[in-house]
Amino acid sequence: MPTTVQFRRGTTAQNDSFTGAAGEISVDTDLNVLRVHDNSTAGGQALVGIAATQTLTNKTLTSPTINSATIAMGTNKITGLGDPTSAQDAATKAYVDGELSSLSSNSLTEGDTNWTITDSGTGSIVATVDNTTHSTFAAAGITLSQGNFVGDLTGNADTASAWQTSRTLSLTGAVTGSASIDGSGNVSIATTNTADPVITLTGAVTGSGTMTNLGSVSIATTATNDPTITLAGDLSGSATLTNLGSATLTATIVANSVALGTDTTGNYVATGATSGNGISGSVSSEGGTFTVTSNATNSNTGSTIVFRDGSGNFSAGVITATTTAARYADLAERYTADADYEPGTVLVFGGEAEVTQTTSKYDRRIAGIVSTDPAFLMNESLEDGVSVGLVGRLPCKVVGEVRKGDLMVSSDTAGHAEAWRDESNPPAGSVIGKALENKTGAGADVIEVVVGRI
Repeated sequence: MPTTVQFRRGTTAQNDSFTGAAGEISVDTDLNVLRVHDNSTAGGQALVGIAATQTLTNKTLTSPTINSATIAMGTNKITGLGDPTSAQDAATKAYVDGELSSLSSNSLTEGDTNWTITDSGTGSIVATVDNTTHSTFAAAGITLSQGNFVGDLTGNADTASAWQTSRTLSLTGAVTGSASIDGSGNVSIATTNTADPVITLTGAVTGSGTMTNLGSVSIATTATNDPTITLAGDLSGSATLTNLGSATLTATIVANSVALGTDTTGNYVATGATSGNGISGSVSSEGGTFTVTSNATNSNTGSTIVFRDGSGNFSAGVITATTTAARYADLAERYTADADYEPGTVLVFGGEAEVTQTTSKYDRRIAGIVSTDPAFLMNESLEDGVSVGLVGRLPCKVVGEVRKGDLMVSSDTAGHAEAWRDESNPPAGSVIGKALENKTGAGADVIEVVVGRI
């Protein structure tokens, strides 16, 4: 007997994974089609929708009309086509083969004219028009049996072995000569020199030579004036090149002409001088100042004099001293942090890096406070770290009322401390330090806290 039909609805994705009960119908809200389920097949069987985009499998279409569509057959074939009757109809292979079978591979026919190409078997190809040889193509050339390539040749060109009018080539200038040429063969021109050129030297060196018949020539030269080389400036001296020969030049340094450091290399200073190459300064009757220019540097460089920069700073390796003093008030160490925290933020050990800001009350993992200007910074080479104040007085973010001397612990305001109000001792590890200032009101503020004092 028939059973009750159930209906459901859902998206295409929901329908694809739904098996349903036997005979149950669901609505695909994406494709707007019905699906019939059988309690075993995921997605059931989809009914064809008028406007839905679907894939038809094992469907027979009787006399379908497909408008404005591209049919991609892959490796499949379209069968059952009839012979085409218009220019835009598809054609079968058998139809195309039948049409091409009437064409010859070596002849063309147009109207009542036939042109045939045949191989004569003797290294030549013969072209025939309407069964009459027209031309023969061979390695030696082309032979025309009918017609011609150009019109009839007339005048001298019809039988000429030479030019109809000869021409004369003439040379002029320092070399003369002429020859007549008519194209029938090569010609030679006998040349004659009209004048032998003379090469003449002038100026400090003189001489001349005539190139008889354009041959080689040697020129004997004579110096008209012997050149003199003279030194000027810080050096003096001169020498004359007699007959362009070698000469020795004796140089003399002009008195007081050499500037140390400018005209010399190395370090020089006169006895009793207050300036010189690599040294400068002045001494007054009251003691004065004396400045030395050297290779001193403010970087950590071995075997060099220490030089402080414009801020009075310098870098060094190990410093041995009896006592030191610092401008700022806390001892800090660099730790990696999961964010770039501003000074005064209360940090705990944890998070994605070594430290992170506190977010809960009385946290036992207290690390310290982000330092503003540490007096001494440990692990300074950790470039991506944050400076955490461990001992000393530091600005600290706080919430709530605070009295000077209160023990400070973490609050549930991120990165902030609050005063411990209970008479009992706070949990071990939760104390940040002691308040150095009073604060009124429940809001947030920044006060100084002595870290490391309990």
